[in-house]
Amino acid sequence: MNVENSKALLLVPNGYPVWIDVAQADIAGAGTAMRFVLPLHAHNLPLMHRQESKLIVALEGELEIRAGRQRMALLQEGEAITLAPGIAHRIHQHGTGPSTVGAVLWPGGVEQAFRELAVAALHKAYQRNDMIEILARYDVVWATQSDEHDCESIKVRPFRDCLEDLPETLARLLALRWG
Repeated sequence: MNVENSKALLLVPNGYPVWIDVAQADIAGAGTAMRFVLPLHAHNLPLMHRQESKLIVALEGELEIRAGRQRMALLQEGEAITLAPGIAHRIHQHGTGPSTVGAVLWPGGVEQAFRELAVAALHKAYQRNDMIEILARYDVVWATQSDEHDCESIKVRPFRDCLEDLPETLARLLALRWG
């Protein structure tokens, strides 16, 4: 991975950092790419992006992607899935070691929500409802159930094969940064 110049954000007080590897400002808002490490038995927030497609990549280790209690996919290192807007999901660490998650969103408007959460986390002055409100301004919903989507149609593919689904400038930078 070639990510020396990535910017780290802390979205939750005392949480794990999220690195912005491709900032939306660098590619005229075409998308954003970030990564974070999930320790053993950890998971991220249960979210649904109403406007953005999302590529989830197992950069290191294994990931289990769930919608509520339903397993949508089990990703081995180097594998990915693409989620259409409106699919609720939560990313869980799987396996015997920490897992590094790559998350790519296009268009990349939600990156600004993460930057706002990072500012709030610095002040340690927000509660879960504040987080939900910030995310909602960017059409991201705290959710465990999807809007009428068939989770069984989601296919696990090699990460490099998924690059063709992304905006060209975003795909090119990810090929350089995440291999």
